[in-house]
Amino acid sequence: MDKLAALCMAAILALSALPCASLAEASLRNPDMRFYRADVQLDADGRSYVQLVMTFRQPETKFSMTVLGRVANFNASSNAGPVECRVLVSGTSTIDCSMNLTDIQKELKLSFDTADFVKPLDSKFYFSADLTPHAYVDNAVISLRLPTNALLVGEDISSSVLSYPGKASAHIASGNILINWGISNIAAADQLKFEVLYESVATPPWLQIQLRYYVVAGAAFAVVLGFILVRHLRRSEKLVLSVLDEYERKIVDIISAEGEVKQKKIVELTNMSKAKVSRVIKSLAHRGVVEVEHSGRTNRLRMSKKKLEGE
Repeated sequence: MDKLAALCMAAILALSALPCASLAEASLRNPDMRFYRADVQLDADGRSYVQLVMTFRQPETKFSMTVLGRVANFNASSNAGPVECRVLVSGTSTIDCSMNLTDIQKELKLSFDTADFVKPLDSKFYFSADLTPHAYVDNAVISLRLPTNALLVGEDISSSVLSYPGKASAHIASGNILINWGISNIAAADQLKFEVLYESVATPPWLQIQLRYYVVAGAAFAVVLGFILVRHLRRSEKLVLSVLDEYERKIVDIISAEGEVKQKKIVELTNMSKAKVSRVIKSLAHRGVVEVEHSGRTNRLRMSKKKLEGE
């Protein structure tokens, strides 16, 4: 009888524990999501800038998560209006949000930064972030952008990626290495933890000196070239103008001052006859000094740039 009583008591205790276990699991589980995205950008000081985007299956009112690190500059928003979040920060950060999503607008955005995702490891850096949503998720995309001048350790970027999980892709985006993970059918109990080992490659001092030298030399060359071109253009212009007669010079001066002028106006300004102006302009055009554009019953005149540039 004692053994039977003991077995009954054990069965009762086991059965009574089941609801507690279910409640504990339920307390950690968030509402189901259709899509979950996490974008993390690292700076040269090892700080992580994180943005999370969640699209829920139903218009939910609550969301919670724990970040293994101390978050700062926290912000929350949704496409359905304001979001109220309570953030408790110690060694870890607990985030509890209340929102009013709708049947159409079911997206929640969270952003924060932290210095606790990256740890120095000898001369390298170890990135480790737990971004578990504690929810059933149809599809998730996680991206990590390394700092400028950072390289994956022992890695051929065109093949596998030295990271966890191993199924990731990497490519160069705007001068930085970008690592992407794509995961489907995530269970509420699945952990989404991501790890990468990278190192910072500094530009050698001798290369920095060379780069400065090339920049200075290039600037000096541009100044000298500009000076030569200006002198060349002025000399070309003087050479052209030096062979003009009195009437040609008078018309050229008017066209130069006006930029573009009608032939009729030149007749008015010079008191020359139409036939005389026509002959002079024809001579200037034949020699390539001026350009003539026919416009209705008159001509539009402008200086020929090619001639003055010596071409």
